[in-house]
Amino acid sequence: MMKKYSNLTLIALLAFLLLPVSTEAKKKPAWVKQRPNDPAYFIGIATVPKIGSAVDYRQAARGAALKQMSSEIKVNISSNSVLHKIETDYEYKEEYESKVHASVEQTLEGYEVLTWENRKEYWVMTRLSKQKYERARQMKLDKAKMIAGAYLTDARKAIDEYDAYSALNYLAKGVIAIKNHLEEDLTYKTVDGTFNVGTELFSTIQDVLRRIQLMPVHSNYQIQFSKKLEVPITISALFEGRSGEKRPLVGFPVKYAFTKGEGILASQSKTDYDGHASVSVTRLISKRKMQEITAGFDFSHVAEAEMNEEEKRLLKVFFPEQQMPSTTIALEVLKSKAYLVSEERVFGDLDDKGAFTAMLKTELNENFFTFTTNMAEADFVVTINSSFVAGDERKGQGYSVFTVFADFTISIKDVNQRTEVFADNLNGIRGMRPGNYEYALKDVRTKLINEFRQQIEPRLEQVDM
Repeated sequence: MMKKYSNLTLIALLAFLLLPVSTEAKKKPAWVKQRPNDPAYFIGIATVPKIGSAVDYRQAARGAALKQMSSEIKVNISSNSVLHKIETDYEYKEEYESKVHASVEQTLEGYEVLTWENRKEYWVMTRLSKQKYERARQMKLDKAKMIAGAYLTDARKAIDEYDAYSALNYLAKGVIAIKNHLEEDLTYKTVDGTFNVGTELFSTIQDVLRRIQLMPVHSNYQIQFSKKLEVPITISALFEGRSGEKRPLVGFPVKYAFTKGEGILASQSKTDYDGHASVSVTRLISKRKMQEITAGFDFSHVAEAEMNEEEKRLLKVFFPEQQMPSTTIALEVLKSKAYLVSEERVFGDLDDKGAFTAMLKTELNENFFTFTTNMAEADFVVTINSSFVAGDERKGQGYSVFTVFADFTISIKDVNQRTEVFADNLNGIRGMRPGNYEYALKDVRTKLINEFRQQIEPRLEQVDM
């Protein structure tokens, strides 16, 4: 009886070992044995060893098959493409065409997946009907053109209503609608005729931007130099309609920036019902006499926050920076008037010429004040005392080194408030030069003015004058 069971076990084991081989041979599909040659389909076939988890090797095989299938799909850049029709960023065009070829695999849909496996390998075949692919591609293209065409219609209505901002927003949305089809023929047929929706969007954007006119209410503003300001700078925004009539632009976003000089201002605003927009200069940083602010269309209101970086870059192609409407406002900086009281002693004697005083006056005149010789005109009185004292003569072999020490004080009083608003000093500044005391005196003057710039001037800038 035991022998009988042993024989049965052996037979069953042999049958089990032989079963996979015979099943494999029986069930191996034709596409595994030989790659199909079917002109009606795009086909991709991949095989991977069954190493690691089932999820990993199955995904790897499927991904490889899709990659192979997508490589069969030829992407042709249409000669009627908007990228060929408009003058645009060449680098962007190159990157876009490269992206189109690389992204076919990510946009594939509606394909079939067949699999087969044995103990060592996992096979995948993906195939996609060329007719089905072309139909789906054309449907997506037609939908994109329809959406873009609808936004173009809305933009034209906004133009007729002198609403440039809404028109530009509609046009931007139209551009985003065709973002995946820039390489294709965007010819669009409507009851009004046939046109390329891509180039029509671009030309309409240019037309709207040309019709916008920004100008300062005053061509030149005079500003008293101060650390605390509230000086409104106002511009006027007009839009020229198709008939040539100009009307105020309402709710048009404007941004401001210093293009000459430097200062702090409220950087954004929108035009009111009169087409006016204002920004306040709250602080001047640069001390140059002539400065400039540029006011222009704030494109960030069109390139919305929820857009990704690729979409924002596309909009910059259709909305070229150099064509954005803008205007410049000249600022003439008027500094407070000051009256100078000075005493300069050199080696114990009063120096009427006051070489160091002249150096310091020039520095203050460039950065803080306009000096006047009429005390009645002055807003501030600047009092400067400087003293230069001869030090030792150190003799060497054939030469001597001379030393001069300098002390300095400055006081600034507000004439109207009758109060001292600033006071500071520098002591023990040393100059050394061989030859004589005059050389050492020149050296210490240079060092003293440099110390003034580094130590006192930054504190002086914090004073409201």
